[in-house]
Amino acid sequence: MSQNGVAANNGSTRKGVTYNNILEAAQRPTPLVPLRKLKVEHQLQSDIYVKLEYLNIAGSLEDRTADKAFQFAEEIGVVRGDKVFVTAGGSAAISYATVAAVKGIKLTIYAPKGEFALVDTVLHTLGVDVVELPVTTYSEARAQTEEAAQQKNVFCLNKFTTNAAFVANLQKTACEIERAMNNKSIGKVGAVVIPLNTGAPAAGIAAYYKGTGDHGVRVVGVTCKKDTIPEMGLDLKKDLLQEYGVEQREVDEDEAYAFTRHLIGTEGIMAGPSSGAAVLEAIKLAKELPAGSTIIVVLQDGIRNYLRHFLDDDWITAHKKNVVTRKDGPQPNSTYDPKVLEYDPTKLAGEWTQDPVTKSWSHSDVEFNEFNPERPLVLDTVLDAIGKTPLVKLQHVPKAHGVKCNVYVKCEYMNAGGSTKDRIAKRMVEIAEKTGRPGKLVPGVTLIEPTSGNTGIGLSLASAVRGYKCIITMPKKMSKEKAIAMASLGSTIIRTPNEAGFDSPHSHIGVALRLKSEIQDAVVLDQYCNPGNPLAHYEQTAEEIIYDMGDKHIDLVVLTAGTGGTVTGISRKIHEKIPTAKVVGVDPHGSILAGPAETDIDFYEVEGIGYDFLPGTLDTSAIDYWAKSHDKESFLMARELIRTEGILCGGSSGCAVHYALEECKSLNLPADANVVVLLPDGIRNYITKFLDDDWMNERHFLDA
Repeated sequence: MSQNGVAANNGSTRKGVTYNNILEAAQRPTPLVPLRKLKVEHQLQSDIYVKLEYLNIAGSLEDRTADKAFQFAEEIGVVRGDKVFVTAGGSAAISYATVAAVKGIKLTIYAPKGEFALVDTVLHTLGVDVVELPVTTYSEARAQTEEAAQQKNVFCLNKFTTNAAFVANLQKTACEIERAMNNKSIGKVGAVVIPLNTGAPAAGIAAYYKGTGDHGVRVVGVTCKKDTIPEMGLDLKKDLLQEYGVEQREVDEDEAYAFTRHLIGTEGIMAGPSSGAAVLEAIKLAKELPAGSTIIVVLQDGIRNYLRHFLDDDWITAHKKNVVTRKDGPQPNSTYDPKVLEYDPTKLAGEWTQDPVTKSWSHSDVEFNEFNPERPLVLDTVLDAIGKTPLVKLQHVPKAHGVKCNVYVKCEYMNAGGSTKDRIAKRMVEIAEKTGRPGKLVPGVTLIEPTSGNTGIGLSLASAVRGYKCIITMPKKMSKEKAIAMASLGSTIIRTPNEAGFDSPHSHIGVALRLKSEIQDAVVLDQYCNPGNPLAHYEQTAEEIIYDMGDKHIDLVVLTAGTGGTVTGISRKIHEKIPTAKVVGVDPHGSILAGPAETDIDFYEVEGIGYDFLPGTLDTSAIDYWAKSHDKESFLMARELIRTEGILCGGSSGCAVHYALEECKSLNLPADANVVVLLPDGIRNYITKFLDDDWMNERHFLDA
């Protein structure tokens, strides 16, 4: 990690941070968020805060354990290129695989039967070998793992895993909670509730409070009554729990699934089922503790591994779970007034112009938000976990492609909803709430938005938190994972034909306009024309890049383009602050953003970028020049970033990095040049798409 001096507005020097690899970014504390709606719903007299461990680099609390276990291994001589065996399943397996990818360790993961079912595709993409053993318990699996390691003379990480989980949570998780309390951000902690799998993290937290002499903090571990919830109670270290006084409580599987779905749709907390189970028990505990108590719930993981599981209504029905499935939402009437389709998505709604003297983009009819680089330990809502994403230096991919200069990637998949579009969703909602434009927002209003998915997830998240109904219209080519993520947040999803042009009544835009005319007080925030789209990136994203780069000069910024808000907002700010920097926009073949003469409108697979019209939020003059992208290179680069850098990014991220490296080589940038690339989203939305070998082979994207 390197701190970089940059002059603040008051003339003092502040420190921005870039990270030498994604593991360094894991040192950032995960935030705490209060559950205000559930407090009212359950008439609680105590406060419950959730600790968002799913915002860790690989998406779970297990990231802390895996990092610490490999640190222990390195201390006794394990080095890059060594073979290592470990026993792990589920989120833990992904955590170990991610750390191994960064460290260049050749990892083989062993687990009992069925423990890779929800994560097999991700593990394959990360490049680890997996061995599913014909056993049912982790103790049996560990014994066989250790025997295999001994026979093959390979180091076995199992000797460190329990201690690593204990130490990592004692030194980090518990300390972060204590820091929040010492900063007066939260009240005196009365209890910490945590899902139990091995129980070592809970024991570590309990040990912290024992060590500080604070015996008034109860540490409560939660398991499933029948051990049927993924990653709950499957490998309990009962001696540790007893030694450190961790209380145990049990939940019913179906009750936990139903409540977790409610938690996601009510508070916007995108938690996995073990995390939801822990919150459910925390609510029960809150009714036992004295009024005014503070309860912390450590969330094990997020929704990524469960989009084919309890969040999918088809899975709920097939497995006959006692969970209410979602109802179908409204469909537009088959007859409509053609006037409702009179709409021009190519014009920005409102004024945002450049000062002719200062050349800054300072004239706007929307009030600017001031940039604040701080990342608080305690947030007001989960929406405040949007922004402040880490800037990470690529260590291996540039060299492998013959690039000499420094390449930094901004990991937008670490936003609260998983993508850079969270920023614009939050900003557009803020503007509408303050100004009433493009429509007045009050609780109960219906937001309708045509989107390729990520803006829809961001708006679904904002709607869940702010109390709005939400309808998303989205082309059929967009992944099922995106649709389930939005539906989990309470939105209704309407799919539209891929081939329908933007001006067709059957396109995602046309259907949104028709619904708006039929639903009373419905509001289309309209990411194609809303100034909040580029403003979010001008005010925040670009400022974060400049702040974190500090005294490292930026030579090139490479950005994929969809609605154009990202490239417009970032480019305008970069050109203001660093006039010598160049901004490159990347547009897929089949899209016309780079100019109608550049390509014919055609189908392409990479999601979230490109369009068949020029949105009003795109200022093409802000981009210095364009690169045209292909699907195959984009997906292969995304897979390479995952496998060699441990950066769990999406296909458009691979697109941006591939063409950034091409520009670096074309310009022959020297070793001291600095390039910044924005990674729009992560792997969650694409597990059945480019992470899947069969999907890639069907499209001839994998080399034979």
